[in-house]
Amino acid sequence: MVIDRHAQLKVLQLHGMAAAWQEWRVEFASQQRPVMPEVWLDRLIAAEQSDRHARRLNYQLHLAKLPHHRDLVEFDWPERLN
Repeated sequence: MVIDRHAQLKVLQLHGMAAAWQEWRVEFASQQRPVMPEVWLDRLIAAEQSDRHARRLNYQLHLAKLPHHRDLVEFDWPERLN
């Protein structure tokens, strides 16, 4: 019986954990020694926290409706100095 943990994490809306799961499963499989479950859990929790932080910032920027980012090269200095 194969459990699709990636799909289960997506259903639970743990997108950060789901993304990290694929990467770390390959990384830990290549190691000679088994990895402690606490290590897996700590890394998955950290990935979920950082993903939620990034999503929250993106949502807040979207709500703020700030104008598009412009570099100083594109800024019209003579118009602003008058």
